[in-house]
Amino acid sequence: MNKFPSKDIKPIISINFSEASLFGNDAAEEEMESLFLSYAVELEELNEFLDLQAPLMIARAYKGEGKSALLRLVTSKIRKQPAGEILITLHGSDLTPSITEADVDEWTREWKKKILAVVAREIGATIGLAFTDDAISLVEDAEESGFRRRSFVSSLIDRLKSSNVPIERQRQIPSDYEKVVQRYMEGRPLIWLIIDDVDQNFSNTERNRTKIATFFTACRQIINTIPEIRLRTAIRPNIWAIVKPEYESLSHVEQYMRDLYWSENDLRKLLAGRIQSYLARTSQLAAVNRVLPHEWALREKELIAFVFDSPMPWGGRDKVRPPHVVLTTLSRNRPRWLIELSKEAARSAKQRGRDKIGFDDIKNNLGTFGNKRIQDTVAEFKAQCPQIEELLAAFSHQRCRYRTDELVKTIHNRIMNAVHPSIVGYVGRASDIDVAQFLFQIGFLTARKDYGDGDYDHFTFAQKPFLLRTATNLDEGMSWEIHPVFREALDLRD
Repeated sequence: MNKFPSKDIKPIISINFSEASLFGNDAAEEEMESLFLSYAVELEELNEFLDLQAPLMIARAYKGEGKSALLRLVTSKIRKQPAGEILITLHGSDLTPSITEADVDEWTREWKKKILAVVAREIGATIGLAFTDDAISLVEDAEESGFRRRSFVSSLIDRLKSSNVPIERQRQIPSDYEKVVQRYMEGRPLIWLIIDDVDQNFSNTERNRTKIATFFTACRQIINTIPEIRLRTAIRPNIWAIVKPEYESLSHVEQYMRDLYWSENDLRKLLAGRIQSYLARTSQLAAVNRVLPHEWALREKELIAFVFDSPMPWGGRDKVRPPHVVLTTLSRNRPRWLIELSKEAARSAKQRGRDKIGFDDIKNNLGTFGNKRIQDTVAEFKAQCPQIEELLAAFSHQRCRYRTDELVKTIHNRIMNAVHPSIVGYVGRASDIDVAQFLFQIGFLTARKDYGDGDYDHFTFAQKPFLLRTATNLDEGMSWEIHPVFREALDLRD
């Protein structure tokens, strides 16, 4: 138990490092609703996903970067909007057609049929008295499929029929969901359709590529046919990179993509929000509020300092940084990884009897944490490069920092002479530079810009996507570092 007195804070603040809920759930989509909303960070992209004028929006981000959390926030905000709008939330597995072949037209038709059948039944569940043919068919389909309870009249007629009374009931199930929904929804309030995890368990097969490509084609066709629908979904960038070149129609979908990126400030807000939520649940926030600054950035730093040593050693040459900066770097700007590492460090602090989580508690877990991240990276990007495990393992026991020529030489000697990597998106056999660019893209490598005064900056692929692409200016004068999260696991020389 972490207890530390302050003349301004009564009673004494207590942080229980053993409590599983200290930092909340690793996966935001699995958190209890009230707890999730108590700490959720609203990224700038949220406003675009709530925009009534945007028929389709697609969050593009890697695992653990907040796609599901964003869609959950969208869902929560829409529930608070004026009555009349219909909200439907689904997982891709709820809708995936049972098709074995890779026929694009058949897949597109089945996606539309599956999606619009759910929409039709949700509409039918909301209709009060139905008088038109379309409304009656929507209500009866909703009753038949269990989306709404049968009315008294329906129950009575069904029971009479089962008692051998000569009454024959013909339910009007829609034969064309698209046309029925289109006619019924004209001029009515919006339907919000939130679909998550469409790319779950993706493998690079023709069927899976067709499945993903036709889903987005179907989404585009639906919003064009039924303007009252607002569709929100998500995909991982590496899967989009695999699918898009093969299907020309997806070029029209790119305009609806929004890439999620968590800045250092965003992750400070996330970590502080989780700690504040814990203090609120343990009835300690009122005491803390009396001494916290009103300015948000300072307030967030103080909240984090209740749990972590602040500042921490980081960057060499006796430099120190706030703990959220250290965690942001080691988690590669992924919220889920940051929370996982914080939990591991909390267990270490508990075992060592520490009052706060120190840098050693973080550092001592980097071997195990790094191995998990290597496994995650292999699983995440194997569809894009089947030899990715060999690519990462080739750097074992090597240096952590390279000039561009040194990096290319290392890749040539330790990878290209042993394996022949194939990378989706690169024509033919990948070259030394192709491999380097791929490792930069997936976050294994980070670009480093050094300045004359000893300071430096790091850049990710999202910030500098054209590095290692043009022969005339490969690196803009930058060097390359293997990301710190992998170094202990690969036993790199610093």
